[in-house]
Amino acid sequence: MVIVRLCGGLGNQMFQYVAGYALARLHGSALRFDTSWFETNRLHNGLELDRVFGLTLAEATASDKRRILGWAAQRVVYRVLARKYLKPLRPRSMVMEPHFHYWPGFADLPDDVYLDGYWQSERYFASVAPELRERFRFALPLDPRSADLVEAMAQQESVSIHVRRGDFVSDPSVNQVHGVDLSGYYRAAIAAIRERVRQPIFYVFSDEPQWVRQHLEIPAQSVIVDHNRGEDSYRDMQLMSACRHHILANSSFSWWAAWLNPREDKIVIAPRQWFAVADLDTRDLYCQGWIVL
Repeated sequence: MVIVRLCGGLGNQMFQYVAGYALARLHGSALRFDTSWFETNRLHNGLELDRVFGLTLAEATASDKRRILGWAAQRVVYRVLARKYLKPLRPRSMVMEPHFHYWPGFADLPDDVYLDGYWQSERYFASVAPELRERFRFALPLDPRSADLVEAMAQQESVSIHVRRGDFVSDPSVNQVHGVDLSGYYRAAIAAIRERVRQPIFYVFSDEPQWVRQHLEIPAQSVIVDHNRGEDSYRDMQLMSACRHHILANSSFSWWAAWLNPREDKIVIAPRQWFAVADLDTRDLYCQGWIVL
């Protein structure tokens, strides 16, 4: 049995899901999820995988956790063992992501494990990518306004631009890690698209659309998409994925929007500076063929 600890926003949940799915498929073992993080945390819109994609998330029972983790299944014990310097004391089945870049040891993990991490690399799930594209189909029909946009995007050289602010700016602890000034990056990315795409139309998605209107200059036709708020925020990922090309923010949300676009001729541009801290190696974050500026 593979148990996956889910946490964070929708993009993080998707990375965690696919890592567990790939490992469970490798061993032909059962896949279970620990969603207890959402009992005390309400980041963005909470657990969304089931609502957005119609996925059935089999919950790991207390008995499942005890079978896999043994004495480390107790919450207090687990929190203590999660400290990096106590790694030698962890049971082998308690697998915490050792670093941000791809960990080759993942492929050699046994089938009875508890996965805890973000696993933000396509390398963890490339072997089952076609299956995951089927699983990550948006479950509910679009409202007429969004459906009209998708139809227009299909007819145009549409380019999504994601500008992530929100907690990246307002929460000091989050800002310390993710607060990157991408103003120069957006200028360079828009210029790169205009060099490669004839008559692009830019569709801008942001959790702060008013800030975008005031600060993001786009020397081409553009549309700011601002009608999907609250529990419908995930629709921005769906609409971004319907564009032909993509300019990402330093966010797993737009990372997945670009990945979900199945077009082989898509252009994807991502920021080289993903984090505000220097000790996270992002070499395996970007997919093959993506332009990193």
